[in-house]
Amino acid sequence: MLKKLSLAALVAMGGMSFANATPLTEAIKNVDLNGMLRIRFYNEDPDGQHGYRRWRTNGIFIFKVPVAENLKMVVRNSVQTNVSVHDDNIASNGPTSNVDDTIANNLLFMAYSKDGFNAILGKIPVATPVTSADPVTPGHGAGAIATYKINDNFTAGAFFIDALKQGGSEATSVGLPAVIAHNIAGVAGIFNTDLVDGQLWYFNVNNVVDSLVALSLDAYLPIEYKVGIHFDYVLGDLNNDFASANNLSKDPKNYFNVALTTNIGEISAKLGYAYSDKHRGVTVFAADAPIGAVIPTANNYNIANKTETSSIYGKFGYKVDPKTCVYLAAQYQNAGSKSGNSNNDLAEYTIGGSYKMNKKLSFSAYYDIADWDDNADYNDNNEFRFEAKYTF
Repeated sequence: MLKKLSLAALVAMGGMSFANATPLTEAIKNVDLNGMLRIRFYNEDPDGQHGYRRWRTNGIFIFKVPVAENLKMVVRNSVQTNVSVHDDNIASNGPTSNVDDTIANNLLFMAYSKDGFNAILGKIPVATPVTSADPVTPGHGAGAIATYKINDNFTAGAFFIDALKQGGSEATSVGLPAVIAHNIAGVAGIFNTDLVDGQLWYFNVNNVVDSLVALSLDAYLPIEYKVGIHFDYVLGDLNNDFASANNLSKDPKNYFNVALTTNIGEISAKLGYAYSDKHRGVTVFAADAPIGAVIPTANNYNIANKTETSSIYGKFGYKVDPKTCVYLAAQYQNAGSKSGNSNNDLAEYTIGGSYKMNKKLSFSAYYDIADWDDNADYNDNNEFRFEAKYTF
């Protein structure tokens, strides 16, 4: 009798749960789906160490579900798998592979938009100049971000995040955890004029960063050939107690980057200089932060949190046809006496190209050579990467 009653109760509960269910054809109406499917293959050849191969596969699926006028619920899931093995199949001192990895991140938030006002609330992506812009592992956390377009030339924004998780290790190298479990608040202004476009951001991380100010500017010179000037500047001032506890500088840390760009027919070129001062502190929260990830070589592309380090870099690209591009990038990175690695300079070169088969499917590859000028050559590395990417 008990078994019969239990079964009856389960059937009744099932009927209650699905009595108001929406048919699939109705549920998917007006639902937007976009995302990315990506396969990457790496071959690593570090000097003095065992080489290894790595496969990285990613899938991003973003569903936007209209729930009311001007309001959507957004669900974002990102999955990632890494498989790495040594060339000689040795059993120790090498990369490990779980073969099956976990979800890289999942987000769920409300998105509201009306009359120039936009806001997201929930577990949200945090897209700023100093947070990770990696498409698979972007900066993300729980909180709210809002912007308001005051006029055609200026948009104001504000944000409050209860915790921030990063996809890169730039901040962890100077004492910040991978998950910053503190209140993060700030404001932003995005502006454009006939001569200059730019954005200015202010951040405060409770008990960690008293203030962090990030500025980016773009301008084009009024000459025959299109020549652009790009400038970045960040000033980061750590909380004194946090700096003392983590052996960091109590003085504000400065980082800047300036670059010239040009496009002449099928040719594009960039020449730039980046510098991070002698203080050990924080100017970006992740290696993939846009304001820091400016060096066009494949592996050592961000010096924003390094100590007394500069980089002279350049990139030359050529558009072979509407679908095919090739490029050559190089940098010389110099570490000063305050860095603790004053003899550890870097010469790095990357040659690569891409082919766009159609609007959604593209292929790319590069070969990168990193040559460190130190007594131990373990940092030197040659890397090859192939990528197939489908966006939808």
